[in-house]
Amino acid sequence: MNARSFSIGEAAKASGLTVKTIRYYEEIGLIPKAGRTNGGAHTGGNRVYTEAEVGRLSFIRHARLFGLHLSDIRELLALADSKGCPSQQPKYR
Repeated sequence: MNARSFSIGEAAKASGLTVKTIRYYEEIGLIPKAGRTNGGAHTGGNRVYTEAEVGRLSFIRHARLFGLHLSDIRELLALADSKGCPSQQPKYR
């Protein structure tokens, strides 16, 4: 089964963000650098996003709608990236 990929315009539409906002989030490291078509950024390749990355963008948009600052969102994403909440980790005695 092939995973769907999105151009930056498609990712913007699917996530409810603007293309400019997605580029900004990439620039500040809130989302990872997007994959590129045709070899990469220096060869004119277009950004390509996975379904998971579009989901991350949607999460960011919703978190902003709830009034969270980018620094708070960065912390939440770091927790998600580390595979869970610290309160769920085993306790050491």
